[in-house]
Amino acid sequence: MFAGLLSACENSTTETKNKEEGKHVHFLYNFSTNSLDPHVDSSYVPLRAGITETLVRLDEKNLTIKPWLAESWEGEDGQHWTIKLREDVKFQNGKKMDAEAVKASLERALKESVAVKNALKIDNIQADGYSLHITTTEPFPEFVSELVNPNVSIIDVTEGDIVNKPIGTGPFALESFTPGSKLELKRYNDYWDGASKLDSVTFSFNEDANARSLALKSGQVDIVYR
Repeated sequence: MFAGLLSACENSTTETKNKEEGKHVHFLYNFSTNSLDPHVDSSYVPLRAGITETLVRLDEKNLTIKPWLAESWEGEDGQHWTIKLREDVKFQNGKKMDAEAVKASLERALKESVAVKNALKIDNIQADGYSLHITTTEPFPEFVSELVNPNVSIIDVTEGDIVNKPIGTGPFALESFTPGSKLELKRYNDYWDGASKLDSVTFSFNEDANARSLALKSGQVDIVYR
C-alpha cells in the first residue's frame, strides 16, 4: 500500500526533500508500533513501509485479487491448492524466495498468530521448487483471498531478529528502527519489480492528528496518513 503511495507521489506536486544521498520522502503514520514482526503487527507497518509483500494483493479499483509474489494459483475443489511463485524474487539479504522459504514463512505465521491460523484453515503445506501445494482442513473457495492479509507477509525466517529487523522482498530495506518512533529505510536496488526512484524513506509515527497536520504544513514531513 505504501509502495503504491510513494509511486503516486512521485508524479504529484508533493515536494520531496533532496538530501545529499538523493531523493528522500518523510512519511508520518498515525499508529506507532514497538515490533516489526509482520506476522503479529496489527498496524501492518512492515507492509505499509514497503519492507514486506504478500503472495497476492487487492486491486482496490476493481475489488479483485491480483498476483504479487505469486504468479498464479489453482484449486478447483477448493481444498487442494497449487500456488506458482515468481522465480525472480530475492529477499533483501540476497537469498532466493523459493517455495521452501515461503513455506517456512507461512508456517511461522500460523504458529505466531491464532487469527491467521483460523483464517487460512491450512492443514498441510508442501514445497516443490517454486510451487506450493497447500491443503486446507475443509473445502475453502475463499482461501486465496485470505492471503492478502498483511500478517501473511513473506519474510526470511532464518534471520535472527524478526521483531526489530525483518527481511522481506519489498522495494525498501530497513536501515534502523526506533520502537514507537520511526523507521529509516533505504532503496533495495535488486527489487524484482524495479528499483524505486527514491533513495531513502523515513517512516515515523504520531497519533496526534493536529501534530501530523502541523508537521505537514511546516514542511517537517512530506506525507501524512489521515
